[in-house]
Amino acid sequence: MIVAGRYELGELLGAGGEARVYRAHDRGGSCDVALRLSPAPRENSTRQIAPPPHSGWVQLLDCGIDPEHGSFVVFELLQGETLAASVARGPLHPAALEIFNRQALDAVGALHAAGWVHGDLNAANFFFHANATWKLLELPFHRDPPPANRSPLFGSIYTLAPEQIEGCAPDARSDLFALGCLFYYAASGRYPHGEGNEADIAIGRLRFAPEPLAPLAPNLPTHVSTAIMRLLAREPAERPASAEAACQLLGS
Repeated sequence: MIVAGRYELGELLGAGGEARVYRAHDRGGSCDVALRLSPAPRENSTRQIAPPPHSGWVQLLDCGIDPEHGSFVVFELLQGETLAASVARGPLHPAALEIFNRQALDAVGALHAAGWVHGDLNAANFFFHANATWKLLELPFHRDPPPANRSPLFGSIYTLAPEQIEGCAPDARSDLFALGCLFYYAASGRYPHGEGNEADIAIGRLRFAPEPLAPLAPNLPTHVSTAIMRLLAREPAERPASAEAACQLLGS
């Protein structure tokens, strides 16, 4: 299959929602890229203007609509693995966790500084690249417009902030809560409020504080465990005010 007369699709790299991501060969640039294809183009699929690129974000190379195959977005092809794949082998060691925490906060802080909120940070969209840096794969200004019937519980239940579960629009502190969930997961191999069905996790998140991280990650410095638990505060006002404040709290 050739998309836009230029991109020759290869192996399927992943799928989610209505989109699929392929390894593709760019005949124009004579290199391999990652191409996300949404089979059913929508009339309102034009994306908003993206801010200047950031080193912590995956690099956008091209986008458009193929009349036969649908809307597409082309990104740099990264070599490495997602946070989910890494933690599947075991929690990150404290030194590796410190790198992930710092780089994830830097990438998300840059989004916020540019006026964007992510709203669905999860373990599948942070990628450890072969050059030993973490990159955020999914960016809000590259998303297709959501379907009209999308559930209000949009996003990964494992990292969804309490206010989002209650139906509020996400803001910067919702993203910080999601990062707190990912830092907790990376440190312990477990998510706050468990890994049961969506309803049980949602109820637990609204009613109960998560289990303290320190006993689950005994090798982690106490101030780091304490800072991660602060990110998981039930009320947004009790969380750090910004990614920069969270970074200072973590000592990163």
